Amino acid sequence: MIRADLEIVGLRRREGDLRYDPGVNEYDFLNELERRLGYSFEDRGLLEQALRHGSSTQASQHGSYERLEFLGDAVLGHAVAELLYHLEPDGDQGDLTRIRSYLTRSSTLAAKAQELDLDRFIEIGLGEEAAGGRNRQALLEDTFEAIVGALAVDGGWGVALDFVESVFAEDLQRMDARTLVLGDPKTALQEAAQARGLGLPDYREIASQGPDHQRLWVFKVIWDGSELARGEGKSKREAQQHAARRALIRLGLVPEE
Repeated sequence: MIRADLEIVGLRRREGDLRYDPGVNEYDFLNELERRLGYSFEDRGLLEQALRHGSSTQASQHGSYERLEFLGDAVLGHAVAELLYHLEPDGDQGDLTRIRSYLTRSSTLAAKAQELDLDRFIEIGLGEEAAGGRNRQALLEDTFEAIVGALAVDGGWGVALDFVESVFAEDLQRMDARTLVLGDPKTALQEAAQARGLGLPDYREIASQGPDHQRLWVFKVIWDGSELARGEGKSKREAQQHAARRALIRLGLVPEE
């Protein structure tokens, strides 16, 4: 719960909202964030808007990050696609799509936002703060995309592309389609079904056994109306991933274990 005296490290009240405050003057927090982003905005109002959640009392008058997030989502997807196109000259459409989907998924973008400490700079209402909204994955993802959108509006495509490349540099260098298949078989199987015009794979529980603290789950995966494989694991998710991996092996999309 937020204390009445707001003795929360690095936060201050701003007309009913909370945001990060490094002290000294009104724009110091923007200076610090610009250093993290590696770019100085011509229109700092764009940067402030990219950090403003809809719960902020300022949102009705000055706008929230939603429009910039809409733009940033498209810019980010385009930027990652262009980078992959040049980095993976032998990659086919399916491989490139799989890598792009992995890099731009919600959990990845939220992690990137945390690496930049964006949660410290977001301006949100007191109620949203009290509910833990500052650290919600969806909010962090949206803020990251809004920052990308703000960079594109203020500096143009080249600035946005350079930022995306710098943030994802290590990921882009170590990513390959096979790694993603092994790391997330369910997503790989789903994309394989979609590429063939089939419905999404259906995972059905067959059995569970053992005491609660050592329970083993067994699932089967249905592909185009027929059972394709089975898997087991210590959780439902693990069992489904195991079934998906075996399905990929049967389809010849990954090598035998």
